[in-house]
Amino acid sequence: MKAGDTDVSELTILIADSNDNSRRRLKELLKHSGYLVEAEAANGADLLRKARTIYPDLIIIDSSLKGGSVPEIAGIIEADEISSVLLLVQEPRYRFPDSIAQIQKPYSDETLLTVIEVLFLYKNRLSDAKQEIHILKDRLQARKDIEKAKGILMKQFGIDEAEAYRMMQTESMKRSIPMKEIAQTILAADKH
Repeated sequence: MKAGDTDVSELTILIADSNDNSRRRLKELLKHSGYLVEAEAANGADLLRKARTIYPDLIIIDSSLKGGSVPEIAGIIEADEISSVLLLVQEPRYRFPDSIAQIQKPYSDETLLTVIEVLFLYKNRLSDAKQEIHILKDRLQARKDIEKAKGILMKQFGIDEAEAYRMMQTESMKRSIPMKEIAQTILAADKH
């Protein structure tokens, strides 16, 4: 079984529900579908403690969970990037943020499993996008550093931009280190 590009048996889930029977039924459904239910919580404090210990891939929270405000707990989990959250809601007693995935009770097993698979799919896509953004930010910073370093060399040696770039490029090849590291060395030396 797959959820996105990840084997579901590698995905960890924490179930939070104050009702023992509901929690047990959900656990059996998930295990039967190949998911790893790594922990269970019967109240809000237990949920937060376990979530911060195991950092599961998904936390499924019943909206009637005792021991704290479910919207606040779900908000903390998502804001601190501990895990993705799926709320199982009855008649909404609270106003849950739209950013938190929700499924209305009663639901079919197939619907729940489909929602979980979609959540994992989008979590993988979001993770890939964040990684790409990080790479692009690093590249942009490297370009900025190289431009600043060229400016320093131009000023220090009275050379043009092309010559400053060639000087950095030559040093990069000679030392077998990236241009961005040459630029950072120049910038650090200029601060002293």
